[in-house]
Amino acid sequence: MELAKFLRDVEELIGKDNVIKRENELSMYRRDWWSILMLKEVLGHSLDSPPAVIRPGSINDVINVVKLANKYGICLVPYGGGSSVVGGAYHNGCVVIDMSRLNKILDFSEEDLTIIVEAGARVIDVERWLNERGYTLDYHPQSFQLLTIGGAIAHGGTGSHSMSNIDELVLSLDVVLPNGELVTIGPRVFIRTAWPDLRGLFIGSDGALGIIVRAMLKVRPLANYYVDLAYVFNDIEKAVRFARDLVINVPGPHRVVIHDRESSRLMVGEDGVIALIRIRWYNEDFVNIMSSVTNKLAIKYGATSVESGLVKRWRDVFARGYKSQLLMLAQSGLWVDTIDMATTWSRLVKLHNELVSRLGSIDGVYHVLSRITHLYLNGASLYSVIVFRQDEDLYWKIWREAFNVANGIGATISHHHDTGLLKRDFVKVEMGNQWGLLRSIKGLLDGNNIMNRGKLVW
Repeated sequence: MELAKFLRDVEELIGKDNVIKRENELSMYRRDWWSILMLKEVLGHSLDSPPAVIRPGSINDVINVVKLANKYGICLVPYGGGSSVVGGAYHNGCVVIDMSRLNKILDFSEEDLTIIVEAGARVIDVERWLNERGYTLDYHPQSFQLLTIGGAIAHGGTGSHSMSNIDELVLSLDVVLPNGELVTIGPRVFIRTAWPDLRGLFIGSDGALGIIVRAMLKVRPLANYYVDLAYVFNDIEKAVRFARDLVINVPGPHRVVIHDRESSRLMVGEDGVIALIRIRWYNEDFVNIMSSVTNKLAIKYGATSVESGLVKRWRDVFARGYKSQLLMLAQSGLWVDTIDMATTWSRLVKLHNELVSRLGSIDGVYHVLSRITHLYLNGASLYSVIVFRQDEDLYWKIWREAFNVANGIGATISHHHDTGLLKRDFVKVEMGNQWGLLRSIKGLLDGNNIMNRGKLVW
């Protein structure tokens, strides 16, 4: 009854055409890209659609909808491109707020190198708009075709290198809090101020603390010069030592991917531990210097230089349609999921070896394809693709074992895929006492528990 009253009032505010209630239209919102939900469909289980979908056309619409949700006790789930792979945008029985109509580029400053966009703007559209003017976000995640600006921020996404993590790009963001209040978070300048920086409270928050509606982001001019390099190392240990020295000696961003043997074989079609590197900058001489330093470091650790065309081959594989890959696996009775971890340099090899060994020993797991992706001064991300038999129980067994490995070594179970429904119990353990503090903040901001209920903190 309360839902019907809520939807009636929303229709009066934003029009009946922007409130979706018919089942045939709701079905496209029944899930995001969480692997277990798609596996359920493949195995013949039906997924419920959300009770309704609301499509606000302005920030004021969002404010008013949130206020009505509080009045009637209706839970809301913000929805951008639906590309979350952890159930972060799954409706979970709540009304979906489709942000796609809030997609405008509001301001662009060439002098300050900033752009202000609405949260529903797709990353690919913003990037194309900037490229036409000689600029870039330099933010290219695998979900590039689907991802929205608001979704990237809410789920703490990364691009293709460590300096393209979304928290590196966000100068400020506008958030509609769970009580309907619109607040600007962040100093709107290029450095932090003397007062506490609250951006981190909302970046990676899963939309559990409010709805992101607008953001000011950093941009940079397009770099014209690049060199591709590819090396084969004898083992993962030498490749990791090379990566650590690279971060120390060569200024970022570091566009580096290091595939272990299994990943190299199946992802790139080559044998060995392969490091694929693109060095890109504005000055050709500087690119050449960085390439020379990189090459000397690779030789130091016994690497052999191989055909640089492997870099382009990998970039093509990385950008290939995820949907078509899943379909091919599904037809062969297999399934896949990705596990994003990160740890310090001293623990990285152990994390890799234990993860590959322990997941690979599970009956029904056929491949563990691991690669080192984002390099930082103190460590790196380990990203693994797991190919396994189509079995829901096996899916959860894989994830529990992966968390046990990460937790035992001192790694994080979520480098950039956020928390969602998939990782919420793991993240609670990993956060320790911090989780209780976050729970207190959630209770303070969202006393009626209407925002993305059940995700991140509950």
